[in-house]
Amino acid sequence: MFPGPKSDRRMGTCSYGMKVWIGTCGNRVALARYVKLFSALEINATFYRFPTEKSLKNWEKVFRKTEGFLLSLKAFQGFTHPTSSPTWRRSGLSREEISALKDQVGCLRLTERTREYLRETLTLCRRLSAGYLLFQLPGKCQGKDLAPFFEEWRKLVPEGPPYPALEIRWEDPDLLLHLWQTYRVVPAFDPLLFPGFLSVLRALPRLYFRLHGERRGGRIHYGKRYSDEELLELSELVRSLRCEEVCVFFNNIYMHEDALRFLEIWKGGR
Repeated sequence: MFPGPKSDRRMGTCSYGMKVWIGTCGNRVALARYVKLFSALEINATFYRFPTEKSLKNWEKVFRKTEGFLLSLKAFQGFTHPTSSPTWRRSGLSREEISALKDQVGCLRLTERTREYLRETLTLCRRLSAGYLLFQLPGKCQGKDLAPFFEEWRKLVPEGPPYPALEIRWEDPDLLLHLWQTYRVVPAFDPLLFPGFLSVLRALPRLYFRLHGERRGGRIHYGKRYSDEELLELSELVRSLRCEEVCVFFNNIYMHEDALRFLEIWKGGR
């Protein structure tokens, strides 16, 4: 997280001191332009594969010159997604290499391979001064024991940043509450799609919102464009919280435009 001035047109600070970071999951414009528009970014490219040294240097060049900016990284899929997930096709690994990882990765299992990933990831987070590391668990991980992984995390990172954030693709707000209370894992969810999560978790000091779009037939539809009324509802929802810090990331197809519109509503005090 890069320090900055107390007042920044790209972010919001409520009268009682809650920090509100606004941005998108991935950048649709050049990074140098993006950081002038928003106060936060979730880098999604780190999910598919670890970045090259060239990419790292390009990111550092921009972020080191940017004050008052919060960076989040989406954790590598080796932590969260079994090798049966189609996302592995974008890993840059051969079928044989992916097959060899079958019993070593996914669902936050703790193995020698994921310990190696964790060391590499924490080095990356520190190099970029990342404020958060987002883990996204698919539905097939429901019921898995997550305690060993987060116990290992707490040994390596007793206090953030980076703060671990977890989004689960099934509805179990009590699990996220337990993980916060036990390991200080920040809950990540869409407050408009899953109001049940919000009712259980709204009193926590840190929340991580990811706005995906809408649900159709049990599936998330990312092609939604948020209406002014929905963005106003989101603004009012965030203002009603009493957190220390809230991240608001848009993750729909129109995320860039919707995030800019939300930022204008937020700056207007609505």
